[in-house]
Amino acid sequence: MRLKDTLAKNSNDNHHILILGKGYLGGEIEKYLKKLHYTVSNLSRSELNYGNQTDLWKFILNNSVDCVINCSGFTGRPNVDEAEFKKELCWELNVTIPQQIAKTCHNLGVKCIHISSGCIYSGYHKNFTEEDVPNFGLFDDSSFYSKSKHAFETVTRDLNVKILRIRMPICYDITYPRNYLTKIMNYPNLIDMLNSKTFLPDLNGFLDTILKNMTSSWWNQKQDIYNIVNPEPLTTFDVIKMLNWGNEGRWKDLEPNWITMSELDTLAPRSNCVLDNTKASKIYKFNTETEFMWMIMDNINVNAAV
Repeated sequence: MRLKDTLAKNSNDNHHILILGKGYLGGEIEKYLKKLHYTVSNLSRSELNYGNQTDLWKFILNNSVDCVINCSGFTGRPNVDEAEFKKELCWELNVTIPQQIAKTCHNLGVKCIHISSGCIYSGYHKNFTEEDVPNFGLFDDSSFYSKSKHAFETVTRDLNVKILRIRMPICYDITYPRNYLTKIMNYPNLIDMLNSKTFLPDLNGFLDTILKNMTSSWWNQKQDIYNIVNPEPLTTFDVIKMLNWGNEGRWKDLEPNWITMSELDTLAPRSNCVLDNTKASKIYKFNTETEFMWMIMDNINVNAAV
């Protein structure tokens, strides 16, 4: 029986959610869950040394935490090439510390959700499912960032952790620098590739759905992975075209310089692929990429009219 058919009707007020990481994802998830009246603690590593198992253990027990959502990790600024220069730090933040977090939650019987990446696949010969062995991971010609993401999945196979793979996260705020839309609106050079993307309101909706069901036996298993991406992905060119259609004169039409992958000046290879979200769609109904792009455009228009 599917999870959405067996949802427990619990009060969100009874659930204490600990979010680790105050970046783009942690902030968006925190705002959403607080609006739904969850009890939420969002802490950075300077506020809680969650790399130390004892410190994390004490906080969870002393604050009756029901679920930990780990949004922390190494992403790279301005891009994943930074991981090639900071491999030890990348490994610590993307493998060692997240593994300790997952192990602590597993030993305490606390629910654990890890926000990860689908950048462990590359190619268009198929839409990659959760069952597919990564072809852009530990043992491939991939970026060190992608290797670290695959490594975490490998070392937590025996732990009770939900891994949510996202790609190119998009939110309503097109001024936010980590928003995929903001990035491509400001890049002078773009490559027209087809890639899965994640609309953060849908990630939040998926999280709310599973958090409402924390008492279900569905949680009591070993590692469980979900591709949290939106169906019917658009190419980069299609996204730019929609931004130009919907802006109604609020910015100059975007006219990037289109280049090929071989012309892109990068240190590490890049992942380009489409993920299959059939498994996650059995739990939550996702918007298509075209649908959420129009939702974003409508939101911009409404705010401009106020």
